[in-house]
Amino acid sequence: MRQFRKYEFGSKGAATTKINALGVDEEGNPTHNHIIAHLGEIEGSESYHIDVLWDGEADPNWNKQMIWCEPVGLHTFGAKAAQEYTAACYEANPEMIPVVEEEEIEE
Repeated sequence: MRQFRKYEFGSKGAATTKINALGVDEEGNPTHNHIIAHLGEIEGSESYHIDVLWDGEADPNWNKQMIWCEPVGLHTFGAKAAQEYTAACYEANPEMIPVVEEEEIEE
């Protein structure tokens, strides 16, 4: 099972350090199977953002940098990943679930 999560760091360097801790070879190539998308500074934020499609469960050591945004945000890894992310987001933040108004039934 893959998990899609979004993260925010104080700088690109902080993000790079965390990513490299997942495993890189002597040439800097990843030795892990996670997919990482660098989004950089978005929406006027001074923070550095990345999205990770984890090969398995998300690394709990990354929880302090994890953010939840209105699903799914600016980037996704496809429909299945977006569905997993949205379900996890709503489970962690039930107040973010959109309210669906019942339409009045005309008689």
